[in-house]
Amino acid sequence: MRSDPLTGLRGVFALYIMIGHYSMLMENPKFFNPGFVIPIFFLLSGYCLTLRYGKGVLNFRAYFQNRFASIMPLYWLTNLLGVYTRMPKMPGVFSGYDVRLLAFTTITCTSSWFQAYDSFFPAPFQPHTWTISTLLFFYLMFPIILPRLNRLSDAMISSLLVVLYYIQLLPILYSYHYNLQDIEERRFYRFLVQSPYGRLPVFIMGMLGGVQTIRWNEDTHHKDPNENRFFIHDIIPWGFFSFGCGNAAKFDKEKSRSNWRFRTDFCCFIIIFRCVYNKIPYVSIVISQPLILKYDQLFFVYVMLNFIIGLSRAPESTFSKKILSSWIFQKLGALSLSIYLLHIHGLEVYFNFIIKKQRFPGVFEMLSCCLCIVFLAHLVHTFVETPLKKLLRFKQQKPTLPA
Repeated sequence: MRSDPLTGLRGVFALYIMIGHYSMLMENPKFFNPGFVIPIFFLLSGYCLTLRYGKGVLNFRAYFQNRFASIMPLYWLTNLLGVYTRMPKMPGVFSGYDVRLLAFTTITCTSSWFQAYDSFFPAPFQPHTWTISTLLFFYLMFPIILPRLNRLSDAMISSLLVVLYYIQLLPILYSYHYNLQDIEERRFYRFLVQSPYGRLPVFIMGMLGGVQTIRWNEDTHHKDPNENRFFIHDIIPWGFFSFGCGNAAKFDKEKSRSNWRFRTDFCCFIIIFRCVYNKIPYVSIVISQPLILKYDQLFFVYVMLNFIIGLSRAPESTFSKKILSSWIFQKLGALSLSIYLLHIHGLEVYFNFIIKKQRFPGVFEMLSCCLCIVFLAHLVHTFVETPLKKLLRFKQQKPTLPA
């Protein structure tokens, strides 16, 4: 199996989301906030799709068939399990919803498309699968957006990255200024965080990073637009101001790789710091304000993108790149979709067992629960996800030789 640090990155954050939901069920979500890492999956999707399909003419049939095979079978399986596990035990969760509408939006994978208009619009049978609904919207938009991004100049791409970063931040000022409450606030939060319309700038930022990387890899005379550029939100990702100083120097690929080594590890440090700052004295008091705590995932988008691009551009000796390329993270990355979609089922079964035994789960119980879920994801990946992908993926027809 070819080592890819981006695959390892998926595995790390899928595991982070699982532990985050575990801590939420424990009613102690301070240390792990699963929503914080969701933007990195949208950035990765835009970035990796562009690297794969951005170099030539897009085969629409192959593209849509492969995207369907990659997410939809496991999405339907997860929600089918949700019908039998969640609805009988928690009828109040779905009370007041039209079951036919709920079934339609779940089957068609369009639930997040409509939740922006009504905060009480039914989520899928398994609510955390709203991300798959949002991804489906991005997959449909990708063939429309990609040709337009490829026509942009390097300067336009660098400027558009910064503009999109602040576009997805502007609604936060609106929420903070008007102090939205109750129904209006919930509707606004769903539009900003869960709907594909609020997340589209993040996905396009990933695509722009992919376009930059393609040009950087293929053209030896191409300038690296971020070679000598400094953005203050690399250092303070929750800041509202940025500036650039200096222009891209004459292109030197080895020098650029060396610069990206520091940039990548530094962005990795910022992300890790965000994951643990609640446990650092004084720091948590300063930055754990309601505005930042609720929308912090939006402030860190630019740092996440720098980290993703750096994993492609930095040399192999980069510390974070070596860690994510190790076999254990590669295995977790291969299981990332199965872990993400199935971990809620495992957590519900586990907590029902804990409640019946009237035990207080500790560290050992958390580790055992996570290991069981990873093992379950391995079985599903091996015997369900991989065979279905091979069956449904587009098969390139070999040209027949003349007789």
